[in-house]
Amino acid sequence: MAKMTALPAARAALVLGVFTLTGCGAMGTNDELIAVEAAPAATAEDRFSENGAYTVAVPRDPVQGSAIDPDAPKNYTVVDGDTLWDISDRFLKQAWLWPQIWDYNPQIKNPHLIFPGDLISLEYVNGQPRLVIERDGTRISQSGTGSSNGTNLNTERLSPRIRSESLDDAIPMISGDAISSFLVHPRVVALEELQEAPYVVGNYDGRLISAIGHQIYARGKLNREQPQYAVFRRSKELKDPVTKKTLGYEVQHVSDVKLMHLGDPSTLVVTSNKMETIAGDLLLATNDDSVSANYETRLPSLGNGEGRVVSLVNSITQSGRDQVVVLNLGKKNKIRPGDVLAIETRGKKFIDSRGKRGYEEINMPNTRTGVVMVFKTFDEVSYALVMESTLPVRVNDGVTGI
Repeated sequence: MAKMTALPAARAALVLGVFTLTGCGAMGTNDELIAVEAAPAATAEDRFSENGAYTVAVPRDPVQGSAIDPDAPKNYTVVDGDTLWDISDRFLKQAWLWPQIWDYNPQIKNPHLIFPGDLISLEYVNGQPRLVIERDGTRISQSGTGSSNGTNLNTERLSPRIRSESLDDAIPMISGDAISSFLVHPRVVALEELQEAPYVVGNYDGRLISAIGHQIYARGKLNREQPQYAVFRRSKELKDPVTKKTLGYEVQHVSDVKLMHLGDPSTLVVTSNKMETIAGDLLLATNDDSVSANYETRLPSLGNGEGRVVSLVNSITQSGRDQVVVLNLGKKNKIRPGDVLAIETRGKKFIDSRGKRGYEEINMPNTRTGVVMVFKTFDEVSYALVMESTLPVRVNDGVTGI
C-alpha cells in the first residue's frame, strides 16, 4: 500500500461525515489513490456561515493536554442515545470545546456525523490531544497511528466511498427531543403581530372546541397563496428583569390548519393538533425551519455586559439540565444558535461589621451555576438549553460569556 508523510496536526483531518474512508481507490483499485488537500487557513469570521443553511466547520486552535478530563477513557464505543456533547464531556473538562479536539475534514459540508458502534479513541498528535474514529473495524483517521511525541505518524492515502447508512442514524450534537417543538414553530412574537393576526371566531356547529377534521372560522387577513397556517394561543409577556421593557409575547402552539375558503369569515380545517382549538386563538403563517439538533459551538463576547434569564419553559421557579430557558439576548445582541454562555447566580449582600461606620453593605461575588447553549433566536430574546447545572437556574440569573 502506498504511503505518504502525515500532514502537520493543524492540517490533518478526519472525515466525520457521509463518507467512510477506505484503502480502495475511487475507481475500485488499490493503486489509484486520492491525496487529501489541506483546507485554507481559518479566521474567526470564516468559522460560521451567515446564511443559516448550515455551519461550515474549519480547523481551530487545538486544545492543550490540560483541557483533558483526568478521568477520560482511552476508548469509548458510541451507543444509541448518545449526543456529541455528552461524548465530548467524557474526554474534556469543558464539553463546549469539542470542535477543537475532534479531528475532522473541514471540506465536508457536515463533518460531525458519528454513528452508534463507532469507536472513539483519545490520541496525541504532535503532543496535542485528538479524538479519532474507528468504524466497522476500519480506522478512518487521517492523523496516523498517534504518538505522544508526534512520531510514527505515517498515514495511508485513503479515498472515500459513499456510506449507505441513513444520516438519520447519526448521533446529534444535543438531544433533539428537548428542543424539537421549539424549532418547528415561532415561539415569540411582537405585540403588533399579535394585534394584527387573524383569529378564530368559532366552528361549523357552534362547539366550544375544535379537533382534527373540524372546520373552523377565522377573521382577519389571510393569504390565498399561503394555505397552511398554525394556530397559537397567547401565553405570557416576556419582560426584561432589569429595564422592565417588554421583549415580546410567548405563544403556545395549538394546532395546524389548512385554508379552505377565503372570505369574512374564512373557512379552515384542522389538520393536526396538540390541544383543542378555541375561539380567540391566533393564526400565524407556518415557517420552514428545519428541526436540527446539530450545532457548531461558539463562545460569543457580550459587548453590552451580562444578560439575564427572563423565563423558564415548563417550569415555575427553577430549571435544571436538559430544560429550556429564555434569555434577554437575541439577534440584536448578535446571539446565534450554537452560542455557549454561562449562567451565574447573583451574589447576595452581607453586612461587614468592621467596615465603614461599622455597618458596610458588601456584595458577594456571583457564582457560576451552569452552562447553556442557544438553539433558537428572535430579535430581543433567545431560547437556550441547559447543558450543565450545579445549582437550579432561576429567573433573573445572570448570563455571561465563558
